[in-house]
Amino acid sequence: MKNIKKFNYILITVVSLITLYIAFFGNIERTLYKYLIVFSIIPVMLLPYILKKLFKLKLDDATICLYLLFVFFAHFLGTIIDLYYRFPIYDKLMHTLSGIMTSFLAVILLVKLKKYDNKSIAFNIIYIIAITSTVALLWEIFEFTNDNIFDRDAQRVLTTGVNDTMTDMIVAFLGSCAFSVLYAFEKICKKELIISNYIKQIQNKK
Repeated sequence: MKNIKKFNYILITVVSLITLYIAFFGNIERTLYKYLIVFSIIPVMLLPYILKKLFKLKLDDATICLYLLFVFFAHFLGTIIDLYYRFPIYDKLMHTLSGIMTSFLAVILLVKLKKYDNKSIAFNIIYIIAITSTVALLWEIFEFTNDNIFDRDAQRVLTTGVNDTMTDMIVAFLGSCAFSVLYAFEKICKKELIISNYIKQIQNKK
């Protein structure tokens, strides 16, 4: 666990330094919109530690690591390094991964809110998919609002209509479904694999 904590600190430090270099010396669009995207990654990466400090949340290092890796791939590589525009398939991969990541978030909420029941597999799956679908919807609302405020087209409405937005939500849903299938397999077959072990870990952190 100590190695994971060190990795988290190293990742935050390295990404922050590279981001600052890009902001001041990189060949980026010199607009308020771009600067907000670039500089926002630092508070976004520090968010788990801020929440732990403000609300006394018991977030384990493994959960924080999953979050930081997602921010690295989705925010840093996707938005700041522009992989979303260089490789369109990257956007769909990240939205699929977001479905898996928000499924882990749903499991954390189930446990922390004391709603998790080993025997209620169907309820747990419905809850997981519902949380993932809600987060995907809220993200698209955020992108839509952001596009209108800054006159951008992150949702690619001009080129794809509603196709990009709907596909993003569908692949996030499919990512959650894949997570749920693995969860159901582990519970029905009584296998302690990735999800079951993770649930045990966060239950012990309560």
